[in-house]
Amino acid sequence: PLIDKDGVVFAVLAGSPNDSGWPAAMEDICSTLDRARLELLGPDGRGAEHRRGFFLTLACGISYGGGQKVPTNSPRLPKEKSLTDTLLANYSIQRVAGFGSAAFRLFAPKLHEYYSDTLNALEARHPRLKRNFKNSVFARITFNLGPRTVTYVHIDQNNLPAGLCAITALGDFNPELGGHLILWDVGLIIEFPPGATMLIPSALLHHSNAAIRPGEKRYSLTQYSAGGLFRWVECGFKTKKDFDAEGGSFKLSGSERWAEGLRLYSKWADLNFLRP
Repeated sequence: PLIDKDGVVFAVLAGSPNDSGWPAAMEDICSTLDRARLELLGPDGRGAEHRRGFFLTLACGISYGGGQKVPTNSPRLPKEKSLTDTLLANYSIQRVAGFGSAAFRLFAPKLHEYYSDTLNALEARHPRLKRNFKNSVFARITFNLGPRTVTYVHIDQNNLPAGLCAITALGDFNPELGGHLILWDVGLIIEFPPGATMLIPSALLHHSNAAIRPGEKRYSLTQYSAGGLFRWVECGFKTKKDFDAEGGSFKLSGSERWAEGLRLYSKWADLNFLRP
């Protein structure tokens, strides 16, 4: 875990399960992501450059923000939906999703509960919304299809500001020579080997990847939840505009809500069961 001066665990290199079948599962995911990319772009397609890098992405799950009137499931284009349905049904991908959520629960149980309660509330109020995985509390996943997923410096400003996202690295590359996760705001460069998962506050910390060598491949899976989903639930399943128009008010001020969000992070002293 990464721990700040106050003993707060703000990020975690969760690694991978002690499971002899894990490497084969990671190879299965890489092959599946390759097929998805080729189906979208054809054999010579590389995708387009975007603010996070030059690689193809495919996202799905429950989203809210960017002008949406209500939370929705995406994607809605038939071809993309068919591909994401195939990816979500892949058992190896389901294992990665479950491991990321389990690591989240282990290192930040109070924050994990907040995510779980919010996702459960959304499903109960809006039965049309479907979660990606039964074994994960994250509302959304992005499949970074490579074949050279190396991100530019960025933050994910639409994610829950005081939340965490789970990133799993995949591919065939030497993690001692490339693919590192760089956390710019805290000055850390972290080896991030294929098959490993990290939890980071991606809406707060600028992050990127180190380049990989020619001929190497790198992919990743990122699970996260939009901050707008939590606001929708806290506003009584309505927009903030409608909430305000009806005379609604939060019990806590903005600064108090921010402080409350930070209190959902764990202190290392409270996780003594993880120490030998």
